Amino acid sequence: MEHRPALDWSVARRVAAVTDGQPPAVARPEVVRLVADLRVTARRAGELAARHLRLDGGGAAEIRVVDRPGWARAARRMAESALDDLGLPERPGGAMTRLRAVGNGLAAGAALGLVSRRMLGQYDALTGDDALYLVAPTIVEHERSHGFVPADFRLWIALHEQTHALQFRLAPWLRGHLSDLMLRLAGDDAGLLEGLAGWRATRDAAALLASRPGREDLTRLTAAMTFLEGHADHVADTVGRRHIRTVATLRRAFRRPEGTLISRVSRTLDKGAQYRDGLAFCRAVRAARGPGALGAAFHDPAALPTAAEIADPRSWLDRVHG
Repeated sequence: MEHRPALDWSVARRVAAVTDGQPPAVARPEVVRLVADLRVTARRAGELAARHLRLDGGGAAEIRVVDRPGWARAARRMAESALDDLGLPERPGGAMTRLRAVGNGLAAGAALGLVSRRMLGQYDALTGDDALYLVAPTIVEHERSHGFVPADFRLWIALHEQTHALQFRLAPWLRGHLSDLMLRLAGDDAGLLEGLAGWRATRDAAALLASRPGREDLTRLTAAMTFLEGHADHVADTVGRRHIRTVATLRRAFRRPEGTLISRVSRTLDKGAQYRDGLAFCRAVRAARGPGALGAAFHDPAALPTAAEIADPRSWLDRVHG
């Protein structure tokens, strides 16, 4: 990638507004109570998760309760921060650049709209704001459609997201490590033949997008994200067993299916597999070596589990714990 991608955010915003779906009907007084409850619940979740991880204080410094357009605006800030880190020059002006910007805006807007319909919360690890976003309409929609106990569901979701905030306190090097991997991937320039060779060797569609070194970086990034998502789920479940009466029901409702279309096309791009495999890894490590064993993964980048070790937790225990 030689230039910063051209993207018309005004187009993206309008498309996202069309594709983000109809939010659930909530009366104004209920909205006020909902926002206040989510903020209080998120603070409590940060304190509970920090206590579990033996950290002082709580989670994210700022709790931002947003609607779907609000989350889309936050996603734009995070995306622009990531692009700023790449340090790429702007494309020269002209008709082709404008056309690219509109096309990328259409794609980004559609993606933002569709994702916001499923997005419950997100910790901002990119801009340095130390902010946690909770998407109120999507949370309410899940509560109503699944019949969840609102207080239980909100605490469980907040525990997961606040654990992400605490992961970056446990490992101050983590943001830089992930950024370096993404930077190298952004600069990776795989030719068609190299991509086809990678797909033939791995049967993973993601290999079409990367050179051999790029595939190694992509595998490392995916393994890191798999561990982080699984660890956040594990903390939410573990703490939840002491504070959330319906935690088992919540976990069953969010069990990630196997054999989906995306998993058949690309294991690397299967976000559901990250949650499922990461949680299984964390459970296995805890069962084998106790609750403190997972903390070793936050010592330095070399201690993070590899993709092979996530599939075989014993090999990670042998390497890191001896």
